[in-house]
Amino acid sequence: MSRAIRTATEADAPAIARLHLSSYRAAYRGLLPDGFLAAYDPAEREHRWRERLRDPSRTTFVTTPAMVAFAETGPSHDVPHTGELLALHVAESHWRQGIGGALHAHALNALSGLGYESAVLWVLDGNRRACAFYEAAGWAFTGETRRRTVRGTAVDELRYRRELRPRRSLRV
Repeated sequence: MSRAIRTATEADAPAIARLHLSSYRAAYRGLLPDGFLAAYDPAEREHRWRERLRDPSRTTFVTTPAMVAFAETGPSHDVPHTGELLALHVAESHWRQGIGGALHAHALNALSGLGYESAVLWVLDGNRRACAFYEAAGWAFTGETRRRTVRGTAVDELRYRRELRPRRSLRV
């Protein structure tokens, strides 16, 4: 089945929340405690997605006709003049089918179109599948790490960076 990518709307919040929870649990199984992953509240996740979709500094892209993946972009809050890939999640049943790569390319093109010349992202330390995906797509580990506390659990993350291809203007 052919997939298209579109910008999400607030009406997509319930579907994004469900996909986010299922893909998060699949991707981080064995990397984060089972209780931590199971404790996510679907209603709270939907509320947070409604808020994120209302934030004009962020853009979320989803696959259609079936929502099996989403990506979220916005400005980096700690690296000036840099975009950030805030999230990229694909349903486990659709891993390694090219959907993540297409959505990734779409998200980077959107950041480039906003004038960003580079982008950053954070990856959970130990998430080898994600690191391999991003490295194959031209991202490089910067050597920077951070530790955050998420719902009482310490989470270590690695920062990646890549240059974006500037959009070429059409000459008339």
